[in-house]
Amino acid sequence: MIHAMRAVHVVTRLNVGGIARYLGGARGAVDHLLRGVAEGEREARWEGPDEVLPALRRSIDPLRDGRALLDLLRRLERLRPDILHTHASKAGALGRLAARRLGIPSVHTFHGHVLDGYFPRPLARLAEAVERVLARGGAVTATGPATAKDLERRLGVPVAVLPPGIELPPPAPGARERWRRSLGDPMRIALLVGRPAAVKDHARFVAAARGAGYLPVVAGAARVPGALAVGHVERMENLYDAADVVVLASRREGTPFALLEAAWCGRPVVATPVGDVPWVVGEAGIVTEDLEGGLRRLLDPDFRASLGALAAERVRRLFPASAVAPRIRALYASLLPPHPPFLPLP
Repeated sequence: MIHAMRAVHVVTRLNVGGIARYLGGARGAVDHLLRGVAEGEREARWEGPDEVLPALRRSIDPLRDGRALLDLLRRLERLRPDILHTHASKAGALGRLAARRLGIPSVHTFHGHVLDGYFPRPLARLAEAVERVLARGGAVTATGPATAKDLERRLGVPVAVLPPGIELPPPAPGARERWRRSLGDPMRIALLVGRPAAVKDHARFVAAARGAGYLPVVAGAARVPGALAVGHVERMENLYDAADVVVLASRREGTPFALLEAAWCGRPVVATPVGDVPWVVGEAGIVTEDLEGGLRRLLDPDFRASLGALAAERVRRLFPASAVAPRIRALYASLLPPHPPFLPLP
């Protein structure tokens, strides 16, 4: 009898963003999803078996976190997975503790990390020490090579790369013209896609775009001083089609999906050289700290078109959505014995 491998994923919150997009592309490797609550953020849709853990939240609360761990243990006992795959810091910590308690092999994926630049130094050191301990209890992966290399240095364990994949539908007919009219028919549009977080540095983007003669437009935030902020956009391919250039101004990043989406839509990018951005963009965009200078280089529409075409070819070749689930399943298979045991709570 062939043993059917069952993988349960745990995520702190399924808000609209990179982790939700990654899991959407990896759906063929997700047999069941356990997700926490997106506090005050827009939740992404999930198509597949899932359950909400009400006590699992991003904010730190020892009592509530304890309840989340107990709830997670009970649900895993019922689901009896062969492997547990966790995403984001809180789910990664509680999920790996539960996996150890139940004897379940685990995988934790870093979608970027918060070990540098997010917290005061003492708290960052504590977080790194905790991650070093947790990393020795299962496999650790990252979505890009720069993040993986940095984590190997910090945690002292091998970190495999499980890259994301991307596939978007074509833009709706006439969407470019409708979007541009709604934005006032500007000569040039620079688009940034990012939630309202300091690390995304919207102000830097606005200054660079206006300095180079573009209208700055922000998706994913409802209000950004100096820019037209359009909030959540359901069909992002339509807005990418309307933009001339997509910009990433972040101070910290992992593997940004906005740049993959922009490339899929044939849009050139100007981005800061953080995290896995240089790997994502490659030769098909401009990676620089001088965002305004990069945007000025793209004032020529012929150069924009040629760079956008190169980006579209590159993303389809290097980041196919069809490869994500098989890669993850192959990693699972390498971690499991032929008939993995499940150890119930006494």
